Amino acid sequence: MSRQRTPTAFEVVWQNVWVRATVQLVLLIGVGFLLWYFYRTFSFALQTALIGFIVAYVLHPLVSGMRRLRIGRGLATVIVFFFLILLIVFGTVLLTSVVAELGRFVALIPGALDALGPLLARMSEFVLGWQERLPEFLADRFGTGVDGVNIAQEVETRVLTLFDQATAGLVNVLQATLEQGPAFLLTGATGVVSTTLQAFLILVASAYFLYDFPRITANFKRYVPVRYRPFYEDLGVKADRAVGGYLRGQLLIALVLGIMIYIGLSLAGVPLALALSFFAAIFNLVPYLGPVIGTIPAALLGLTTDTPFTTAILAVVVFVIANQLEGNVLSPLILSKSTNLHPVTVLISITAGLGAFGLVGALFAVPTVALIKVLVEEYVLRRPAYTEDKVRVFPRSVPDAALSPGDTERAESEAAAPEGAAARPRVLRLRRRRKGA
Repeated sequence: MSRQRTPTAFEVVWQNVWVRATVQLVLLIGVGFLLWYFYRTFSFALQTALIGFIVAYVLHPLVSGMRRLRIGRGLATVIVFFFLILLIVFGTVLLTSVVAELGRFVALIPGALDALGPLLARMSEFVLGWQERLPEFLADRFGTGVDGVNIAQEVETRVLTLFDQATAGLVNVLQATLEQGPAFLLTGATGVVSTTLQAFLILVASAYFLYDFPRITANFKRYVPVRYRPFYEDLGVKADRAVGGYLRGQLLIALVLGIMIYIGLSLAGVPLALALSFFAAIFNLVPYLGPVIGTIPAALLGLTTDTPFTTAILAVVVFVIANQLEGNVLSPLILSKSTNLHPVTVLISITAGLGAFGLVGALFAVPTVALIKVLVEEYVLRRPAYTEDKVRVFPRSVPDAALSPGDTERAESEAAAPEGAAARPRVLRLRRRRKGA
């Protein structure tokens, strides 16, 4: 009988599942902290590279389609980016027109207030009349005497005090804003320059990524060990189905929704219907955000028409219908095969991404959650421990020596089956025990 090696103290301790779990948790927290520190330190460069790669990833099918038409990759990249830059310029022009029209609407506010002057005066007289008649009304209606009058006067005093405090606070905020005007302008100018520079660098990086996209993906594959490359390829296909399918599907939904909103606003007579529908489509890249953001400027611009209230209400109705069509028709029809996420999950994902990383986080929150869902469903929930397949495994309470050779042979036959993966470690121990005997 061969002599078995005595395990070391480290091996004995490491066999404890709680020790391994604790060490793995500590390592995971440490790696997460390092990644977060690295992101905070180099956030500008990382955001530029990441967004550039995502833009190239989304545009890659267009270049591949042109390649099938025997167009060179360089020329296809130039054509795609020409139309992308044209779209950006078009959006900038539309944004300028929307801002100018809203400025015209703001200029109309004083005239509207002058027109509302008589109505406000009548409302003020009505309120003052009720204020004078309130003590008498309380005494006649509820039988209150001096106490009721005192209560009414106390309520009046507190309301006026709150109004004075709110007015004073608003004046203080305006004064502080005026005092900080130069610093505010300097900060705003710095932010505009930084955003413009980052947008330019993102375009340059995405152009290089798009041109060398096949080479970049091939280089990623080179760093994967050979034995794990089938898993890497399978993971890439499923990740592309979840993330790429979502991003491209959301672009299609935004296009369809923009056309629908443009038709609806044009029929309603809202000014700048093309600009409003364009920005509603852009913001709709984040689910449910486009109709919500587009409703307010559309309603405000509707108030500048000859029939203000009717046009404003029709504008709101257009965006409500668009929101319902997106949630109940377009998203289930286009995105059902890529994400298939519950609407509550989508809402929570967007909220978490918006709170953590702003608008960029809200944009990529849903595809990230969709990718996590695919990974969990494909590589975790399909394991025998999470399925209903019956796998015969010897309990740990039964010692190996108490098992007969027939039990060992049955365990080996069950482990050889595809669904018997959970029994294989036990079989290996039995084989080692039989060889040692």
